[in-house]
Amino acid sequence: MPAVRIQRRRVRMWLVAIVLGLISNPATAQHLGTDIAGLYSLCLYGDCEARGSYAADPFGMANPGTMPVALMYLPRGVFVNNSYFRVNVGGVGVNVESPGVTLTAEPWIAQVSMIYAEGGGAVRSLPGVDASLRIRTIRVAGAVDLGRTALHLTGLSVGLLAGLPVTSTDLRLSAQGFTFVDSHGDHEIGLTPGVHWRSGERDWFNVGAFVDAERSQETTQETDLTTFETVRQRAKSNAWFGRAGLSLLPFVPTGLGENPSAMGQFLNEVRLGADLQYRNITVPNEPTLSREKGYFGLDAPLLPDAWNPASDYLRVYVIGGVDTDAGWGLGAGLYGNGPLEFFSCNPAYSSRPLAKSLGNRLDVWAATCVVALPF
Repeated sequence: MPAVRIQRRRVRMWLVAIVLGLISNPATAQHLGTDIAGLYSLCLYGDCEARGSYAADPFGMANPGTMPVALMYLPRGVFVNNSYFRVNVGGVGVNVESPGVTLTAEPWIAQVSMIYAEGGGAVRSLPGVDASLRIRTIRVAGAVDLGRTALHLTGLSVGLLAGLPVTSTDLRLSAQGFTFVDSHGDHEIGLTPGVHWRSGERDWFNVGAFVDAERSQETTQETDLTTFETVRQRAKSNAWFGRAGLSLLPFVPTGLGENPSAMGQFLNEVRLGADLQYRNITVPNEPTLSREKGYFGLDAPLLPDAWNPASDYLRVYVIGGVDTDAGWGLGAGLYGNGPLEFFSCNPAYSSRPLAKSLGNRLDVWAATCVVALPF
């Protein structure tokens, strides 16, 4: 028993030392909740993609208004997809999996997807503290191509994505095996309306925008590390994101892409994009994070079909982007052709200076693969 009491006293003194360290350096720790909220939203709003712009990109993931673009390739059928992301920031690593099923029935398209994320590690701004994180989400989305309805609004599509109330988030902070923060969040609101418009030859001109609003009820049980008294608190976390962008095939209207040469084909497929994002995150007991960011992206064939010996089976694109906060991403678009036209896959890597309380940069390895099954 004396040995046990001595060990407890040592643990308590060690935890008090952590508290004193935090008090002496509050600036790095005060954004921990905000950074974790941003980490939670990262892949949901597209920042796990390598393409820099996606609000208007017809092949982007985040804007539900772009979903009806798939009707050009599969008017009636099912898309089955699975995404995997490995998110690393400082000593924290999170695995994210997101399977989904999309049903197309012209002019409508509907989707159900699940997201499961789990991970943890050492918190940079809290020496000696480990975090563990688990997120479970189910999202449903629907969209319609208004150009294929009686309205005949050619090129215009609208969509809505919603997170179901079963969404929940669990966060724990511990030191030497002692958990002093245990937080559980239940999703109350999660709505993302989006709009997309495309026009011109080969739909060379695209504009799009979406707004995402999120609210969660947080229940936190926190132990004071100096008195070891436990306090239970309830509060709300709010986040909303707005994003608008432009996506172009810039050489199509110039006629340069009409040249049947390999260079003409290459220019015909080059896509440029730019987005402007505004985000606002409010979590209890922390200052509100409010900021804007610009994104710029490029999609282009790695090789024109004439130079690609496997072009009858697989077309390879380079996808990349940068943002105004020194973030960047690079990936590949692997699109089946001929007998493999039902298959596509996008492996990618991106790095951004987000979540400073956790690490200098946030690195994401990602892969999304899709199989199309016509009716």
